[in-house]
Amino acid sequence: MTAPVPASTGLTVGVVGLGLIGGSLARALVARGGSVVATTRAGAARAGAAAAGVTVVDDVAAVVAAADVVVLAVPLSALDSALDAVAAAGHQGAVGPTITDVGSVKGPVTARAGQILADASRFVPGHPMAGTEHAGWDAADPGLFVGRRWALALDPPVALDRWAAVASVAVSVGAEVVPVAAREHDEAVALVSHLPYVLAAVAAGMLDDDAEAGLARSLAAGSFGDLTRVAGGHPTLGADMATANAPAVAGRVGDMAGRLATLREHLAGGDDERVAAVFRAGQGGRAALVESASSGAVARVTLDRGGLLALGRRGGHVTGVVPPAAGAAVLVVDVVDPGAAP
Repeated sequence: MTAPVPASTGLTVGVVGLGLIGGSLARALVARGGSVVATTRAGAARAGAAAAGVTVVDDVAAVVAAADVVVLAVPLSALDSALDAVAAAGHQGAVGPTITDVGSVKGPVTARAGQILADASRFVPGHPMAGTEHAGWDAADPGLFVGRRWALALDPPVALDRWAAVASVAVSVGAEVVPVAAREHDEAVALVSHLPYVLAAVAAGMLDDDAEAGLARSLAAGSFGDLTRVAGGHPTLGADMATANAPAVAGRVGDMAGRLATLREHLAGGDDERVAAVFRAGQGGRAALVESASSGAVARVTLDRGGLLALGRRGGHVTGVVPPAAGAAVLVVDVVDPGAAP
């Protein structure tokens, strides 16, 4: 495999699936001068992608044969079969392409890759933290990833040079890469991604069941619209995420249920100060979230696997990657690190 470089400077990226995420990635790479080869079963997406400058091929094997990096941009429910198709395509040696995915749960796919790939170091579990309530090629947006975080798991046996190749692709379309461990990723997104889907579904369902649903709908304003936005998206996405990450999501739902039960007791008991304390805590949490988006010192550093994972744990991210040699034990990366001195 050649030294990993950003897609716009010569890396051929293969995309399996041209829905919102895969389509947006393909459009973004082509817009930046990248070479993209893709496959999808959707006829309209095939025609649209070809018109947009994507080389459309018939199957996964053709993608694997042509690409330096293969991105499995399929729903969680189809991820195992997509990995199986990659494994069946061969190219399992050192010259085979780097493989990544875009699923929102990393534990199961990491385990699956270890079982079916002859060289599991080629698989870099990924999760772009980007999306909308829309789906399909027609919803694809080449600007979707700009300024958004893209989690890339770094657990052994992931090879650092393979990780760098995928990170370069993500950075080339405007994303900021967060190094993660698969288990820690799944715990974190259960709170910040999957729980919001749960709350959106429950709140929208409550409105639909309400005895005064007509009046309530007519009075629903921005806050309810924001809360329930993702409930109207892909018909199976929320359920697929919740079931694939069930232990972590169940834990977060239990925590939320306990906090709501406590708030209910404060409301029923007329304890205005404790009710107010709940909202003050929410304001503080929101302020910290907003502040974290713009904090951190910018630097070029040399990090090994442990250093990259530590960067991610303290809220840092990677904004650039210097292409490493194959088998590198360290990476030279540009980072934003909230734990470093200015």
